[in-house]
Amino acid sequence: MNGKTDLRVLRTRQSIRMAFYELIEEKGYEAITIQDIADRAMINRNTFYLHHQNKPDLLDTCMDELLSELKNAVVLCPFNMSPFHISTLETVMQTVLEHISRNTTFYYAMLIEENRIYQFRAKMENIIKDKLNEGWILAQGNSPLALSKELLLEYLVSSFMGIVMWWIKNDLPLPAGEAASQFSRIVAYGHLKAAGIAVGE
Repeated sequence: MNGKTDLRVLRTRQSIRMAFYELIEEKGYEAITIQDIADRAMINRNTFYLHHQNKPDLLDTCMDELLSELKNAVVLCPFNMSPFHISTLETVMQTVLEHISRNTTFYYAMLIEENRIYQFRAKMENIIKDKLNEGWILAQGNSPLALSKELLLEYLVSSFMGIVMWWIKNDLPLPAGEAASQFSRIVAYGHLKAAGIAVGE
């Protein structure tokens, strides 16, 4: 009996979240009401309040759970900047894109929509930055960088997020592995060389 009850609870929570994701994409977070969510999820308002205190609580829960899943996946990727291997950055990017492909509606609403949630992007950037920084922490005994590590990290994270947002916005135009491979080659060789463009002095 408890198993059936738990399954019903899980299904209700999933219905609430899917309704929430769809409504954010359709009308933006600020315009959504609890009644909108309840109607879309085909539950009553009282049922909503059994699971969430209010709309901000639902948003926080959705963001925290999804970003926690992302972080857990990224943490498992081996990463070392000394020596740098293209495959390491490629693995991180592919892991992120594959995670996004399973939750596209939510990521689109959080990152692309006009009424996107800026705190979500900031939290996601921190996950990526921590992972990239991990490579330098492992290589602390090596020679100092020829430029500011902070500037380089900022550049890499901005580029990483730019590719992620382009990929989502354009309906996943390349397979995750191919997008990850091209991004890692751009980072390793520079965008002109990676594109096969001859460069003169």
